[in-house]
Amino acid sequence: MVALKVEAPTAWAQPRVEAAAGGASETSAPGAAEDEASGAPALASSESELRAGDEGVGAPQRSATAAPAGTELDEEAVRARVEALRDAIAGVDEVEVRVARERELGDRVLGYLQTRLQEEPRSRVALRELSVARVQDAVWVATLESARGAARGWQQEVSGLEALLEEHARAAELDAQERQRLERSERAQEAARQAVEQTRLREEQERDAQIRQVLAREREIAEELLAISEREGEQIREIMEKRRESEATFSERRVEVERGLEQADEDLAPVVRQALEYRRAARADVQRTRELRREAAREVARLRPEREQAHEEIRRLADEVGEEPTTELARRRKALAELRLELASQRLQIAEDVHEARVARHEVNLQRRLFFDESLETLFPRMSAQTRALILSPRSDQAWRDAFAGLRVGVMIAYDTVEVYFDEVRDLRGMLTSVAFWGWVMGVFWRVIAILIALWLGREFGPRVVQWGLSQLLARRALRNTAGALIKVAQVMRALIVPAIVYVSAAHLSEYLSAAIPELLYVRWVIDALVIYYGVMITVKTLVLPRGGESADVVGSAGGGVVAAQTLDSLAQEGAVELTRARRLVRSVRVVLSFWLLSYYVPMTVWELTGPSVIWWLADRVFWVALLVLIYLVLWWWKDDIAEVFERLAGERLPRATALVRERRSRPYGVLLIGLASLYVLGSEIVRWGRAYLVETEISRQVSNFIFRKKIEIQRREGAVVEVPEAAQSTVPERYRAMFEDSPLLDEPFRVQRTGIMEAITAQRGRWESTRRQGSVAIVGEAGIGKTTELLQVVGQWPQERGPIQYCTLAQKVAGEVAALELIAQLFHLPETPANREEAVEWLRRTPPRTIVIDDCHHLFLRHIGGFRAVDLFLDVVHISDDHHFWVLVFNRFAWSYLNRVRARKHYFGQVYEVGPWSEHEIQQLVRARDARIDLPISFTDLVIAHQSGELTYEVIKTANGYFRLLHEFCQGNPRVALTFWLRSLRLDALGRLQVGLFSRPSAAVQQTLTDQYLFALAAIVQHGSLNAEQVARITNAERGFCETAINFLYESDILVVNQRQGRASLSTLYYRAVLRQLRDANFLYE
Repeated sequence: MVALKVEAPTAWAQPRVEAAAGGASETSAPGAAEDEASGAPALASSESELRAGDEGVGAPQRSATAAPAGTELDEEAVRARVEALRDAIAGVDEVEVRVARERELGDRVLGYLQTRLQEEPRSRVALRELSVARVQDAVWVATLESARGAARGWQQEVSGLEALLEEHARAAELDAQERQRLERSERAQEAARQAVEQTRLREEQERDAQIRQVLAREREIAEELLAISEREGEQIREIMEKRRESEATFSERRVEVERGLEQADEDLAPVVRQALEYRRAARADVQRTRELRREAAREVARLRPEREQAHEEIRRLADEVGEEPTTELARRRKALAELRLELASQRLQIAEDVHEARVARHEVNLQRRLFFDESLETLFPRMSAQTRALILSPRSDQAWRDAFAGLRVGVMIAYDTVEVYFDEVRDLRGMLTSVAFWGWVMGVFWRVIAILIALWLGREFGPRVVQWGLSQLLARRALRNTAGALIKVAQVMRALIVPAIVYVSAAHLSEYLSAAIPELLYVRWVIDALVIYYGVMITVKTLVLPRGGESADVVGSAGGGVVAAQTLDSLAQEGAVELTRARRLVRSVRVVLSFWLLSYYVPMTVWELTGPSVIWWLADRVFWVALLVLIYLVLWWWKDDIAEVFERLAGERLPRATALVRERRSRPYGVLLIGLASLYVLGSEIVRWGRAYLVETEISRQVSNFIFRKKIEIQRREGAVVEVPEAAQSTVPERYRAMFEDSPLLDEPFRVQRTGIMEAITAQRGRWESTRRQGSVAIVGEAGIGKTTELLQVVGQWPQERGPIQYCTLAQKVAGEVAALELIAQLFHLPETPANREEAVEWLRRTPPRTIVIDDCHHLFLRHIGGFRAVDLFLDVVHISDDHHFWVLVFNRFAWSYLNRVRARKHYFGQVYEVGPWSEHEIQQLVRARDARIDLPISFTDLVIAHQSGELTYEVIKTANGYFRLLHEFCQGNPRVALTFWLRSLRLDALGRLQVGLFSRPSAAVQQTLTDQYLFALAAIVQHGSLNAEQVARITNAERGFCETAINFLYESDILVVNQRQGRASLSTLYYRAVLRQLRDANFLYE
């Protein structure tokens, strides 16, 4: 049985799990004969044992991981110890499960006791039990952490023992090889002695002088062979003795260093000094054994030709005297040649044995050097500044000697590795006849094929997937405001598809190749550096540089809409300046990024060669200082641009800083000011970006509103807040309600200034006046969004110098081409109705140019066969005559979406302007403008969240803002819906104030009972704005009686409102959002 040496028998104490009160109790091995005999650690297995002890979880004593002349122990005992420790580690998992179960039970007990204390705050029993439960939970937590700590200690011991077994296996293998060499040497010695005796005896008996001369030469060769064999035996014994001595020395040093790793940080200086001494000795051993190995390799290379010469001599003698010599002289000559061959072969065998022994010794020394290097690298983060000076101080001669010694060893190892692979490549015949080599080549081949397929798929389908994902994101209303950013992100993703595939492929291929050539793992550094470089550069170029024809768009995309004062030359010049800045930015990023990669990877390479050394420290400092200098130069290059941006952003807020930057930016230290200015600019932009994309986003508002709603609901459950019932809403004075009537606003004090429609019409009108092309604008928005109010404002403020303007609203459906022609005749006061499209266009060209604004143009079609003739004819007339007249047509959003889904009609118009939802501030301003016109105070105290600080004013302000956020979220920026539910939030209290509460949402009971036929009817009404029963019947292909019944039912349920004079039904404001949500969810409505 193979024996090992350990430090002390006490190292084999059984691992155990102990617990504090309520934890795992000690289950010690000495008291259990079976466990002690088997070496298996035991764990507490019952709850009673877990609750018995109070010493805490104790880690077992760690066994020695080396053998410094101590007690010998069988290898089987070591393996049994390893298995026992692994079982103990697995037992900790059971403890974790048990503790988790107990803590879950304890959490339930804690919840029960806390509830009981809320009911009986002065219950002493509940307080005592609660304290006990909390202590018990803390005990369980301590037990779990103690068990985990013990498991970590056991795992470290397992690692040490496994390293001990591995080292012992290597030593045993070396012992076996050396014994084989020694036995072969002894056999060769015995054969050489016999040959010497036989040759001497023949020489004495031989009378022929010539034969005696040959026999004398045989005897000399046999004596030389005997001497060589004896020297080989001595060499092998010397190598074995030196190796064993070095093993004992290394074991002692290893134990000393491993113990030093466990010491406190402040006590590391002696450990580091000792480790440095041991590493110097290990490096010296590596250099010495390398020279001996190379010397042995040269000896082998020198002796191989001698053996070949001996073979050649035998072949030449065979040709001369034949295979079977007939004379005694010829036989003696042949025997002499064979003896010379045996001598040469023995010399070569001895040299090869010595070479193999020295190679094995060199590999062992490399492993030992690696151990001390890794130990110092492990200690390095824990070293103090004084301790690190032992390694990194540039004033220390010893530190420089250590650094250069490490560099020499690192370069030497790299050179030897390349030399080994070069020798393997030179052995081309052996490589090409190896089955393993061809299997490896086929693995590379199939992986390359897979990489090429992945590249093809990425180039072919990657951009399509990105485009599809972008279209899906842009289809969401909440993301449309960030369309520019999303498009840029999509461009970056599309540009990075192929580099990403190349990186993943190269990483996978390098892992496969490194399995055969481990040194290729360092190729990953090159791959990572290239991927970082090209990824960043591709991203920057995509973000700041125009793509192909985009440069033309950047220069002159404004077309006819450019203000007259700006010429195309000035725009081109500005675009060129921006393009120059973009290219300069790309160059700056390239320079800084390249040097940053060098400053990162060069010190890392030096670290791999020398470890922590003064050369590494110097390389790290030099490159980082150079990087800072480079950044300084780049900032100097950009000083004027950064200063300009800083002045634009901080001019009004920091005038003195702006003046200082402007005056001092050209001085050498001005770059520091530019750096501070750039930090300010960067911080400002980050804050602005955060507000735009994190704080002031739909998701952020939804989260804020959700929190506000939950707070109000908690208050409501406690009875502090209630929804305003409909009976209380009737107490709101009629004069206040009149302020919120649903009609276009003509009164200036009530109006919230929104100029989007006016700006769109004015801009398109300006382009039309300069080009006389596409003189038409389509205004699209949902009902109640404020289109009519803004249009009336446009009509009222229309400049006289732009000619007459005419406004009309389509009050009824226009069906058929004849009705459309009659509408045109009415608009332009024609003496007769045109007979067809061409005649209508001819009449319109005869009339003076004017601006025509037509509201509710969704009445121009009905969704049935033949129902689009009116809108097609009317839009054709508009499109043909928009070089003479300027048209503004207003559509319901759902009608516009359907019209363009059936057949695209956007190209008829010079511009399509979609009226966006109102902001939260605009909704609040809309309500506050009406409140200011009446002397009824508004109070939010019913919504105040309970607060211990007593700052009621602050809470009222917060609650008011929270209410308007909630109202804005519910109405989705629709002012008509917002005003309706504002009124539903009010009640008149006893003090004559209007108290704001939670608005009561309409009941969803009726909606939930609606069948698909009702939903089809509702979808038709929503798409067309308003319909009567006959029109609903034609659109949905249903019976008119059913449609009349459905409209009456929905009218009585307050879902629809009916214009009694016209008989048309439209969606009520009360159910507007609820019905739209239901139709969208059921896919009855297209947007």
